[in-house]
Amino acid sequence: MEEKVFSYIEQYRMIEAGDQVIVGVSGGADSVCLLFLLWEYQKKVPFSVQAVHVNHQLRGSEAKRDEEYVVRLCRELSIPCSVYSYEVERIAGKRHMTVEEAGRAVRQQAFSLEGKKAGAKSTALAHHRDDLAETVLHNLARGSGAAGLAGIHPVRRMGDGVYIRPLLCVGRSEIESWLLKKHIAWMEDSTNKELSYTRNKIRERVLPELKEVNPRAVEHIAKAAQTFLSVEEYLGQQADMLYSRYVRGHEDGLFLSEEISAEHPVMQAYVVKRVLAYLAGGEKDITSVHVEEALELLGQRTGRQKSLAHGITVQQSYGNLLFYKKGDREILPKELEFHVFSWENQQIPEKKYTKWFDYDKIKGNLTVRKRQPGDYLTVTSAGGRKKLKDYLIDCKIPRQERENLTLLADGSHIVWVVGYRISEYYKITGQTKTVIKVQVKGEKEDE
Repeated sequence: MEEKVFSYIEQYRMIEAGDQVIVGVSGGADSVCLLFLLWEYQKKVPFSVQAVHVNHQLRGSEAKRDEEYVVRLCRELSIPCSVYSYEVERIAGKRHMTVEEAGRAVRQQAFSLEGKKAGAKSTALAHHRDDLAETVLHNLARGSGAAGLAGIHPVRRMGDGVYIRPLLCVGRSEIESWLLKKHIAWMEDSTNKELSYTRNKIRERVLPELKEVNPRAVEHIAKAAQTFLSVEEYLGQQADMLYSRYVRGHEDGLFLSEEISAEHPVMQAYVVKRVLAYLAGGEKDITSVHVEEALELLGQRTGRQKSLAHGITVQQSYGNLLFYKKGDREILPKELEFHVFSWENQQIPEKKYTKWFDYDKIKGNLTVRKRQPGDYLTVTSAGGRKKLKDYLIDCKIPRQERENLTLLADGSHIVWVVGYRISEYYKITGQTKTVIKVQVKGEKEDE
């Protein structure tokens, strides 16, 4: 089995000479096997191994037994070992997570902490082919797409770490047979038989039935997962290209061009999922339902919107889709600077963030604010007016952006929609005596 696992490590370039590798060791057959194989692989490729054991404080004396066994085993192999202990049940309650989710979270935390201390490139985990098959079936039952059917990846970046899984090429029975042949002991986790855990149900009930259909069922599921992984990697590459073509940044979120409609529905979904993952900070809890709800807005009327996961809103905006996530802090109006001076027929340049107005026409106190009901602009030299709302709609300014526009106002009369147009009424003419210059603070003088 050594050569099989070593070839798998080399196939995916998991470990290179000089690497520092963290290995998670629970004390069970899988992780003990991984520890010994990495210890053996050091004779072939010079690299360093650092073991990490996480005590979840869930099984009383049995958990303490496992911890002591791992520490003793690492001492015999001269492999450094760090032990982390967490009250997983309490953490699960506090964070409103299942015990399984909390356990996974604290393990990742421990691996990350130890990895940073040791300067490790990667963390090796002991998932094997049976785990891969269980994951595929679990994801399939939950309604997963191609990504979920790829199951567990041999090499995967998560957060600031890289996780490698050298045992995905072998099954549970191979692992236990190898350990027995080598006279290596391991610890049994009594909770692995409890059917209250979903994965245990798949392991104890579903997979045995599938093996009745075909003894090589696990191997075939793993092979299918490998195919799906290749498909997923290819589609991911295509999605990245489409993302750069159709998605652009916006001060409130991300815009997805309506031109995405010309692409295959599968690729539309991949791009939308990338948009949602970017705003959410990860793919957790983003499902195909959220993607479908967003895509349903394509072709609908402007203004229609839907609330998705992680507080993300998607809104139809003149054919395009605007995705945004409302922050806890209100976006304040831009700060403006004012300068009043006598007018002597100077030349007025065209600038986006600096404007000049006839000061004598201002009737009240100028205010810098966001829009309010009743706001209007003078849009013709003859004095024709237009509601501010109608002007913004005509300019196809998205609703979310409208709410955050900075306005310079004389009562309800809008002097300047900052970044857009000024009112015709306040423009400088031959009769102008006094001018007020207004500039957006922080913007370049020549803009």
